[in-house]
Amino acid sequence: MKKTLNIIFLALMGICSAHADTVTYRIVEYDAIAADFKLSPCGVQPTGSTAVFDSPYGATVGNRYNQIPRNCSATLWLTGWDGCVINSVTLSLCSNKTSGTLALRVNAGDESLFTMNPLPFNDEAWFGQWLSKDLHIFVDITKEMTNKIPVPADTDVAITLKAGTQEGSVYVDAITVDYTPAAPTESALGWIYEKIEAKDKLADGDVVMLYRSGDAAGDIDGMDTSHYLDAIGIASTANVREPFVLFFTANKTADSHWTLTDQYGRRLCAAGAQHLAWDEGVSTWDISLGYDGATIASTNTKYGTLRYNAPSGSYPRFWNYTSKSLPLPYLYRRSKQIEPTPCTSIVLPFTERTVALSEQDTVAISARLLPATVTDRRLVWSSSDEAVASVYGGIVNLHAPGTVTLSVRTLDNAAQAQCSLRVVEVPEGITPSQLSTNNYKLSTPYDLTGRTVKTSPFKGERGGLHGILIKDNKKFFNTSHE
Repeated sequence: MKKTLNIIFLALMGICSAHADTVTYRIVEYDAIAADFKLSPCGVQPTGSTAVFDSPYGATVGNRYNQIPRNCSATLWLTGWDGCVINSVTLSLCSNKTSGTLALRVNAGDESLFTMNPLPFNDEAWFGQWLSKDLHIFVDITKEMTNKIPVPADTDVAITLKAGTQEGSVYVDAITVDYTPAAPTESALGWIYEKIEAKDKLADGDVVMLYRSGDAAGDIDGMDTSHYLDAIGIASTANVREPFVLFFTANKTADSHWTLTDQYGRRLCAAGAQHLAWDEGVSTWDISLGYDGATIASTNTKYGTLRYNAPSGSYPRFWNYTSKSLPLPYLYRRSKQIEPTPCTSIVLPFTERTVALSEQDTVAISARLLPATVTDRRLVWSSSDEAVASVYGGIVNLHAPGTVTLSVRTLDNAAQAQCSLRVVEVPEGITPSQLSTNNYKLSTPYDLTGRTVKTSPFKGERGGLHGILIKDNKKFFNTSHE
């Protein structure tokens, strides 16, 4: 019966919403002060949903925020995806030079959407070859969900990456989710909030947050036990995407009072002095704006006014006090969505290059996007002749002699770049294994015609130098091996 209902629901979804949306969450860093991982999102996500990345290992080892060593795991938690159908998950990954295993599990509550046991990164089920983190290149690997069912109500989606027991690490840069929405969606970028000044007016339907001294109101501990709102630090009101910050929709009642409803549909109430609650007690407030803050008082005057308290040696909070000595919070109004920063150009480390063909030869091309603040950093690579060289994510595999044009573009076609690669046979008498030994030293870079070759400006890029190998006073052409 359950399977039948799922099929019917999916059929209805196909009628009502035939399109799929995509959202990417890039893991930027770990903020030790805030004790959380910073995500840089792009794309479209379910309205009011949140994403939180959790990695116990990455939270304890400095800047290795995206490393998943053996016996460790990391999880991207998605909240507010009720009814959505996850079609696929794309992982942007790299490995250690010659090691690293990884498993993938996607769950919606107790429902398993996808399970894959740990396999080496060079297994065909993953990338099929090792990809050194030293190249600073990540490749996108897509996994189609084997169980495409609607996410149950009030259920979190867990996308878990788990390493195996073998030596080595895998590194994750971003996680992209392709899904069929069940409700309205919104941009995954943050919002700009502006202070409502004393001379302004609060309008019916305004979305606001409570803010004072770098803190916004949230509910981490649970109002049913703490009876106050937690204070959550945010870096800037001009870029708010902290998932735990509460946003209230202010609605004016017929008798000119106000109600405050958060993004989860809960109404903020006062059940007594220093006793806030959700959907319990007095739900109406009188709100007036002043230069020292907003006076948000319960219509039951005995229950006090919302104020900000940051006691010495304790944690700050927002609570309803009868005392008038504590500072008032400010109301900040949601003004507009942050606009994505488009890519204006792509810079490649070379325009033309000649490389020698060996049995396991690989060239890595690191593309630089300008400006550095580009929002959507996903790229599409292509080769003019895959019989000569194929390219995936900037990793070029050489197959046969010839000349090939490699192209790269942004996903939205806003910018593109090309480079030419000439592939030649390995010089007679030199084996692929000899080309990668330390018995050779690199002289001034030349190509086979003797012209000077421009070297890559990107440090640590494999294949940055191509020139003459010298051994026993004999000159041989150098490949892209380090």
